[in-house]
Amino acid sequence: MLDVKYAVFGSLENNCYLITDRDTGKSALIDCTQDNGKMRDFISGADLKYILLTHGHFDHIGGVKGIKELTGAKVVISREDEPMLSSSKHSLAAFCGGVHNDTKADIIVSEGDIITLGNSAVKVIATPGHTKGGVCYLCDDKLFTGDTLFFCSCGRTDFPGGSSSEILASLKKLSALDGNLTVYPGHDRMSTLDFERENNPYMK
Repeated sequence: MLDVKYAVFGSLENNCYLITDRDTGKSALIDCTQDNGKMRDFISGADLKYILLTHGHFDHIGGVKGIKELTGAKVVISREDEPMLSSSKHSLAAFCGGVHNDTKADIIVSEGDIITLGNSAVKVIATPGHTKGGVCYLCDDKLFTGDTLFFCSCGRTDFPGGSSSEILASLKKLSALDGNLTVYPGHDRMSTLDFERENNPYMK
């Protein structure tokens, strides 16, 4: 079982999540907007094993280099989005005034991969559309959706690598998951999968 803590970071109000396996105390950080005092306080005391990235846009990876160096946590991202870690052009930082991260992945993931966090299994779900390599992370009844699924909305597709047809297919894939999962998005409020199935116009 996982415990989840979250906080909002940066000018784009990104949600970052610290997930901790209740049995072992081992933790992972889902997305890492900044490396600053607030982020370091947020993860203080955590036995941080992984930084799990939902995708490679600058507002989700801006703090990765510093937090990796601080903690030794392994950086996890999809192969398609890996170039964003070392390219301010690909991460869009060069165009939006974001932090250029310039770091490398430790673990490349794809559809169906499992990240073992203590006694918890975190499953990778490939959800392209916002970026080519966007992923969601599923553990227990918790679904971390990055910029794929938001409260009654979804991620934009007008950036390089975005695709409206792909994100609709990804939302259909999420809708077909079993159960009324709690949805933890990369921005805005949390939701549930049942609510989104019923009310999100992009999931119909």
